Amino acid sequence: MQALYKKLELEICGKDKTSELDKYLAEANEEFVEDFEILLWWKVNSPRFPTLLKMARDVLAIPVSTVASEFAFSTEGRVFDQYRSSLTPKIVQALVCTQDWIRKSSSQEDIKKIEEQIQDLDKD
Repeated sequence: MQALYKKLELEICGKDKTSELDKYLAEANEEFVEDFEILLWWKVNSPRFPTLLKMARDVLAIPVSTVASEFAFSTEGRVFDQYRSSLTPKIVQALVCTQDWIRKSSSQEDIKKIEEQIQDLDKD
């Protein structure tokens, strides 16, 4: 078992026993460049950090969108009339969340689950 561990350690860390992450973190920071191309940096440095490159691809593949998150957490335009303002904060929070879930939901099954959750909250 120890021989297998040593073999794996040698494959991952190399002879100097420094992991790829340790090598990456030990690197000096890049100078600030206004139009820095992160994808180009990873392309150039991929031979040195192949495992981190795979992780970076996963992270950098996520589309950047601030509009969706701002909308999700914004209560602007949500007007509470006299009836709604008499609800407890817990119920208002549940209703606002439910509204967001329903907007994003695509199946009737999801909507039924949400309705059941609301009924459970009303029981509390």
